[in-house]
Amino acid sequence: MKENFTTAWSEDSIRFISSPSTFAKTNLFYVQEIGHFYTLPGYFTEREGLDSYLIAYILKGAGQLTYRDSTYPLGAHQLFFIHCDSYHHYSTNPQEPLELLWVHFHGSAATAYYDHYAASREPVLQLNNQSSVSTLLRQTLQIQQQRNAATEFLTSKFLVDLLTEIVLFAQQIGLSESDKPAYIDAICQTLESKFTESISLNELAHQHAVSKYHMAKRFKQYTGFSPHEYVINIRMTHAKERLKYSDMPVSEIAATLGIDNVSHFINLFKDRTGDTPLVYRKKWQRPR
Repeated sequence: MKENFTTAWSEDSIRFISSPSTFAKTNLFYVQEIGHFYTLPGYFTEREGLDSYLIAYILKGAGQLTYRDSTYPLGAHQLFFIHCDSYHHYSTNPQEPLELLWVHFHGSAATAYYDHYAASREPVLQLNNQSSVSTLLRQTLQIQQQRNAATEFLTSKFLVDLLTEIVLFAQQIGLSESDKPAYIDAICQTLESKFTESISLNELAHQHAVSKYHMAKRFKQYTGFSPHEYVINIRMTHAKERLKYSDMPVSEIAATLGIDNVSHFINLFKDRTGDTPLVYRKKWQRPR
């Protein structure tokens, strides 16, 4: 592990190091360190090889972040979300020292949230005035200083809310309902009403006079799924209903969903639920 930093922050800055319980480290999101810094000229942190995730929100001032060989300017109402195992260096502008809220954290699902965030964007995110990120970071910091039986659960809740806010905001940048192409809802309706049929991207694109690559990209931006995965999810929802509330054989259920190969259906179902159809049925059906 590599770490180098200056303690160039004011006396009224806050830095809190947490000692999470084994239960929290195994089951919850938990804070490793958290703080509210009023930096001074010359402040910087340089680090690599730390198994921690860092979210830092800039309240005031200016600076820069170097992360994975790229450098980004930092300013008010921006945050950066990084994995500290990779090399990073962030510092303040001597003329405009940073005021920032930050949290080092981890948890069983932290990697999944980070990977989702990092897959489609750079580490720095510009927020708007409606964002609750600042409030959530302050709440998380405050609860660390009031240790009681609820602290670790509330900490986990605030971190989940924080990550949800960040990931959803990042996902929706440049997207609005008013700008959503009309064909998105039309395709959803088609796929929901004809989920037993095999409909290709070429057919959907031709119906709406749009490039299939552009259509697939925009569809995923607004729904979170590719058209193919959207259909599979619909089919799996209907499969669950039939498994729970009917005695139809698995092969017949597969056929009613438009899946001719029962082995393929079983594999699809297990991939998305963790159980085979028969195990799922046994768990959910009451004895008669």
